[in-house]
Amino acid sequence: MTKEPDGGRTGKAATLAPLDDGAVDAIVAGRHGDPFSVLGVQESGGRLLARTFIPDAEEVEAFTLDDAPAGVLTRRHEAGFFEGPLTLRERRP
Repeated sequence: MTKEPDGGRTGKAATLAPLDDGAVDAIVAGRHGDPFSVLGVQESGGRLLARTFIPDAEEVEAFTLDDAPAGVLTRRHEAGFFEGPLTLRERRP
């Protein structure tokens, strides 16, 4: 899903229940009513995915607390919204 001309979205969405474009736009604009319900580690279809908003970031890779790679996130919006599947099987502190 590439929509560069109409809002700055880039790349393709995560394969696990990507967040709809309206919610991504609301996060980026700072007007989402409950951002913590969609940001961070989420479960979808029995797997884990991560969503984050890091303004102006070009790349995001997730790591576990013990520094093991956990997944590369795809940029959904040029402002710095990313999401992607994680290699983790279960949540960890």
